Amino acid sequence: QKKSLFLMVAITSTLFTLAGCGDEGGGKISTDDSGNIILPDFPETPNEKDSWEYLKDENGNIEDWTVDWYVNDSTFSWNTYGSDRVSQVIKEKTGVTIRFTSPVTDDGQKLSTLISGNKLPDLVSIQCWYPQCSQLAQQDYVYPLDALIDKWAPSMKDREQTDIWNYFKQGDGYCYGIPNFAYSNKYISDDEQMEPNGCLLVREDWYKEVEAAGIDMTNPDGFIKGCEFIKNKYSSSIPFQIGPFTTDGNTSIDWLSQYFACSFEDKDGNYVDRRYTENYKDMLKFLNECYQKGLIKADNITDKAAQIKTKISRGNVFASIVTPQDYQVAFKNCYSNGIKYIPLVLRNYKDEAPVLQDISGNGYLLTMVSNNCKRPDKVIKLLDFLYSEEGQRLVAFGVEGETFEYVDETKTSIKWTDKYLSGVNNPGSADATWVNDYGLYQMTLLMNLAYINKLKPLNGMSDSDMYIYNLKRPMMPYSYNYKPIFLKHDTSDKNYSSIMQKNTTITTKWSEYLANMISSDDYTKVYNTAINYVEKRGLTEVINFYSKSYITTKETLGVTYGWAPNRPDYKEPVTSKNGDFSKYVTR
Repeated sequence: QKKSLFLMVAITSTLFTLAGCGDEGGGKISTDDSGNIILPDFPETPNEKDSWEYLKDENGNIEDWTVDWYVNDSTFSWNTYGSDRVSQVIKEKTGVTIRFTSPVTDDGQKLSTLISGNKLPDLVSIQCWYPQCSQLAQQDYVYPLDALIDKWAPSMKDREQTDIWNYFKQGDGYCYGIPNFAYSNKYISDDEQMEPNGCLLVREDWYKEVEAAGIDMTNPDGFIKGCEFIKNKYSSSIPFQIGPFTTDGNTSIDWLSQYFACSFEDKDGNYVDRRYTENYKDMLKFLNECYQKGLIKADNITDKAAQIKTKISRGNVFASIVTPQDYQVAFKNCYSNGIKYIPLVLRNYKDEAPVLQDISGNGYLLTMVSNNCKRPDKVIKLLDFLYSEEGQRLVAFGVEGETFEYVDETKTSIKWTDKYLSGVNNPGSADATWVNDYGLYQMTLLMNLAYINKLKPLNGMSDSDMYIYNLKRPMMPYSYNYKPIFLKHDTSDKNYSSIMQKNTTITTKWSEYLANMISSDDYTKVYNTAINYVEKRGLTEVINFYSKSYITTKETLGVTYGWAPNRPDYKEPVTSKNGDFSKYVTR
């Protein structure tokens, strides 16, 4: 995944306000007396074939046209666009030339300027949890996709991922955007297990030494003893490494709270703030003890991600709890030097099993059609193509017969072609240049990982690639859908903006206190000070607002309980101390 989507995204919700969107709004979309959306007067599209096929004239030719697309992510780029094979096929299918723009920094200023000046381009892709997504819809800056689909892309109806679309519906019943990186029930069965997002990993050879010494690291006290054993035996070791602190908190502590089974829901299904739970306080006690005993190094509190990557890459880290996909280059480097990491099933002081967030979610960037778009009839056909399974295969795997082939006539699995593998395995060759210039995995803005990951070919993957692919899979039995905590707020509520501002203040200050809780000689005192501070800044109001949002979110998802152990069918997993290695996948 391009970005790690973690629990704090749902809790912090927003760092920016919607500059330029006042109470009156600036939209141009209107309705008739019956409340129906009035769209530009372009001919309706029949539903006899894929909508983009109607871009062709009677001679099979497609008129060239251009679309402007703003992506609200400074890291987005498609440097080979226009010259690579993928973008050429998109143009062959739709006739479009896309002009992408993105901000230089992620401070929100570029987006605010576009909105306040009513300069939104044809398409905009914005982080789906940002309040701008709802506010742009409510104030008529963007088209309801349902209306565009009904009139100009009816073939897209069958492609809709109902659960995801329902989640993003506004109060008027319309859906205004398509998320990328969302995991829909359309592609994932209810009983399907997925790997966790974050993971506690231990260096395998050192872990075997700890085991040989008779130390069980699957409980907090044993974990600390194991780390002390390694610290005393290897002077250059980093016994326990966590990720960097930011203004949002610390992702590693989010993951660790899941190992400690810190619930966001009580037994009756009501929302709770995990910071008040006994398990959360136990987790802080554990982290503080690790720090006081020198297992978490002092510089870990100030380390940035790049420094942490370097430490992991050198193989000096014994245990780490990070988002492994963000550090895969470091773990690969270790692997190439004969150092392997494996998961560890750490249970809390009550001997409860971990309850980990799986990698599924409701998405990262939400793509919307601006009301400034002059040809929404064409743009929705472009989105239909990119959203289709044909379009998904193109952007991820290329063209059948060129980069991939179907394994058999069922067309349910694929494999890379010999030419593609030749390019991957022979750097500097003509085939390598061809692969590098092909443009795979560049157009991610509507990418459906749930579909792509099921189809992804494993032939040709290197040993190190397979190692990374399998790194977290043994923890799948402990991983659960956390979608209910990605809250669906009522952005039309008169208190919404003030609640979000209070929450931002609380989150930023809590992050500062969090670092102090870990390093302080009296973590309990710091915790009480922090709670007192956030309560005075409106935490109770935030919790009350979130409680209502939690009810709405669960109703939208059709679930009674969001916290897996509360569900009637929950059974605590039984695995080895390192998870279930039968979940490993082989080529």
